[in-house]
Order: sequence, then C-alpha cells, then structure tokens
Amino acid sequence: MMVGAMMLFSLTKRTMTRPILCALFVVLALVGCKPAPGGASIDGMVTLDGQPVANGLIHFEPAGESGVNASRRIADGHYNFPPKAMMQPGLYKVSIQSIPPESGLDPDAIMNGAPVPAFKDPIPAKYRTNSDLVAEVSAEGPNTFNFELKTGR
Repeated sequence: MMVGAMMLFSLTKRTMTRPILCALFVVLALVGCKPAPGGASIDGMVTLDGQPVANGLIHFEPAGESGVNASRRIADGHYNFPPKAMMQPGLYKVSIQSIPPESGLDPDAIMNGAPVPAFKDPIPAKYRTNSDLVAEVSAEGPNTFNFELKTGR
C-alpha cells in the first residue's frame, strides 16, 4: 500500500508540475514583454542664428496640470530626454539658455541647483525667461523638436 501511495504521489507530482511550469513560463514571458517604465523619449537640435548651441540647458515645463519639469544639457546643439526622464504626453513650455564655455559654468551643476553668477547669455530673453516656445509631447512619438533661435539681427 505504501508503494502504491508513493507511485500515485509521484505520478500526481509529475503531472501537476508540467502545467504549473508552463503557466509560470507564460507569465514570465508576458512580464518580459512589458515596456520599460518611464515616459516619452524626446530629442532634437538647438541652433542660434544657424549655429548649434555649443553648451547650454533646455527646460520643459508642463503647460497644463499634468507632467513633470525636466531639464537636460545641450551639447553641440543636441539634447535628449530618455524615457527614464518620465516625460509624460502633453503640452510643454520650453526655455533654453546658453552657457558659454568660457564662463566656466557646469550645466550639470546648474541643473542640480548650483548658484549661477551673472553672465551675458547670447540667447534672447524671449527664449529663456519669457519663452514663447512650446512642444506637444506624444505618447506614440516621434518627439523630435528642433529649435531654430534668432537673435533678431
């Protein structure tokens, strides 16, 4: 009787294990297919009078009630907000400032709240403090926003 019970337990264990393993495999496969958490990817170019902004910052601020404020460095005219920046779809006000290399200021330190001494920014105030630039971020993308700034000369 003991041998019969052990055979039944062994048979039940084998037949029950296979469906459980298959179900576990399906669940793990589905979890692996989920998109990475985060937001929309955003990138683009910033030029001033036709020349790439060598060094600076670009800031996206939600124009509505949802979204997050985010800043990124501009290097050789290029900027990029990866999905981990958590940029959500919606309308954003955009402001841009140049940080001349000769100023000795570090854009990364400025983004982290370091004090900024006064310097002459070649980018007009209408793109910095009183910016009229906007961008509509889409969940589907692509979210490439090129900003061609003019000094008014």
